[in-house]
Amino acid sequence: MKRNKFRGLWYIPVMTFVVSLSACLGSGDETIVLEEGKPAHGIPSDDDADPNPEIGTSTTYIPNVNYTVENSGNDAIVRLDMTGIQDPDSYEWLKLVGTGGNGVNQQNVWVSVDGKPKGIAVYNNSDNQGENAIMVDVVFLVDNSGSMGDEADGIARDIVTWAGELSASDIDVKFGCVGYGGNVGRQYGSLVNGYGVTGALNITDYMELNNFLNNRSVTNTSRTKGYAGDDASELYTVAENSYSRAGGECGVQALRFADEHFSFRLGANRVYVNFTDDANYPGGDDEISVSYVADAMNWNTNKGTIHTVFSGSSSSLNYSIGEAPWLLSEYTGGTVMEVSPTFSGVTLNSLPVTGAMQNSYIIRFTNVSEFMDGQSHEVKVTILSEDGRVRV
Repeated sequence: MKRNKFRGLWYIPVMTFVVSLSACLGSGDETIVLEEGKPAHGIPSDDDADPNPEIGTSTTYIPNVNYTVENSGNDAIVRLDMTGIQDPDSYEWLKLVGTGGNGVNQQNVWVSVDGKPKGIAVYNNSDNQGENAIMVDVVFLVDNSGSMGDEADGIARDIVTWAGELSASDIDVKFGCVGYGGNVGRQYGSLVNGYGVTGALNITDYMELNNFLNNRSVTNTSRTKGYAGDDASELYTVAENSYSRAGGECGVQALRFADEHFSFRLGANRVYVNFTDDANYPGGDDEISVSYVADAMNWNTNKGTIHTVFSGSSSSLNYSIGEAPWLLSEYTGGTVMEVSPTFSGVTLNSLPVTGAMQNSYIIRFTNVSEFMDGQSHEVKVTILSEDGRVRV
């Protein structure tokens, strides 16, 4: 059977930008390989598909999009996994309806490839239709510098509680963790003197996350120091050698460490939650500045959203360096939660990302043989609610 390559580019508005941003449909240097075949059963024909409507100015954004390729017999099916989208006025979660509507509601999402409309089938995770659940890899970035001592135990407690609840839900979820902020040289007695990554656990299940945070005979900020898992020694070596150059607490350095060295699952949506009480301190290095994430060429929709849990004083934050931690959320479509330094009375379930995962979507389309030429192709996703309030 002939095998061809299919590449795609996303053109999806993010946050308040009116212009479109692009993110490469790929995993590292890999290219999607599709099998030629007949249209898949259950997916509407392209003959029934309408063009993407013109929507004017976007009212919200698509924070996460990822893809996998499924084969059903000889049929090549492109599967798009997206986290939920809220109505910006009512904060209700939108249910998506594909080609032709569903007999009750009109179509409100359209997909085209190089301007050619595609017939799409849509699954809403909240309907619990027996479909394979959306995959989500959640990574906790935890500032473990000395000033986080008051909230460290509370953060670990709430991470474990939230992770347990997500694991018991209909979401296929895995977890990772990166601790950052301490002076690496002082932490390990090595020759490295910069501030950087001081602990990590690669993508794993809830039980291993719980063991990392609670069952190593450590407390306080030490809960996220040190390395665990089968690749602990490798993570330690790369962190010490390459991720210890910041000028202080640096969430972007921890973010890049996870992005570049964690074993994310193919097709899983990536969600980061950053816990800190201070600014991001890159030490003059633009590669670990919040501006790095602001550039869509560096950080795009399939790399993930970043959510901020801030336990410091926003009024005393050093704004002069332009490195407010919540900018990471603003640039990626994440959310911000401000909490007390004691982390009391906090539940991560109140983070909107919880609802976004529970109300996620799967979109499928097929008939892609004409695009399997090894070239890049524009894949456009448009969402327009029936009342016109949600426009993406």
